[in-house]
Amino acid sequence: MGSFAQASWQPTPWELKSLARQQHVQGLGRVDQLWPWLEQRHGALMAVDAPHATHPEHFTYAELSQRISTAAAGFRSLGIREGDVVGLFAENSPRWLMADQGLMRAGAADAVRGASAPVEELRYILEDAKAVALVVQNADLWQRLQLPAQLRSQLRFVLQLEGDAVDQGVISWADLLAAGVTQQAPDPDAGRDAASAASTTATILYTSGTTGQPKGVPLSHANLLHQMRSLSCVARPEPGAPVLSVLPIWHAYERSAEYYFFSCACAQSYTTIKQLKRDLPRVKPVVMVTVPRLW
Repeated sequence: MGSFAQASWQPTPWELKSLARQQHVQGLGRVDQLWPWLEQRHGALMAVDAPHATHPEHFTYAELSQRISTAAAGFRSLGIREGDVVGLFAENSPRWLMADQGLMRAGAADAVRGASAPVEELRYILEDAKAVALVVQNADLWQRLQLPAQLRSQLRFVLQLEGDAVDQGVISWADLLAAGVTQQAPDPDAGRDAASAASTTATILYTSGTTGQPKGVPLSHANLLHQMRSLSCVARPEPGAPVLSVLPIWHAYERSAEYYFFSCACAQSYTTIKQLKRDLPRVKPVVMVTVPRLW
């Protein structure tokens, strides 16, 4: 067998300085542990703005942190426990972010895909991931899924992020938050060290399935936290700096970058392909995560 040369990397002074500014991420055991830190140090800064969402919303870091805690408590009240997997099929919005981080805070992992994916693919993901619950963007997606009875029976609940729940057994976003107001989500890492917590699964990403059925790729909290530390070597925006997000939030690239930008206390705005040209001069982002095809 041949030998492989060992790659080495020597950070520049600028990179060392940027990495040092991410020390607050170094000691985290889970991604969701970032929000109390942000609330304490940057609570008054704008965290996220979604003017084009079905429910236009914007939140400061204090408001966002508090709603994530409430969502986590709501999920726990609905029976979500450490190690559970929940399907999350929706597009960019603060509610997606709060559901994602609320599930992590409850000790669960989410299996994510966009709301416009083929329903056959979404049904397969639910079954393959052994999801115990489902979060959908709206009533239209839930009705299009038409889950067979066997698959429906494995779900403890279905949460609808947008609009009023139309089917029996489906709860609305308002219902989830109301359920969490009087509860307190226990820390799933109580009694564990940060390394043990970081090794747990945070999310399951599914491939496009072009060569067969989609394949689930589990990512640990450590995987995501590594990105939140090391991306500072590419760009290190200041707290409050505007960032514009257009790629799908459930995609690995955008998701890692968003977590990172939040860790820098940036002000993130969600845009769409149709609104991008208008939002660029309005938001004046200092950095964007995009792909060549977009331009």
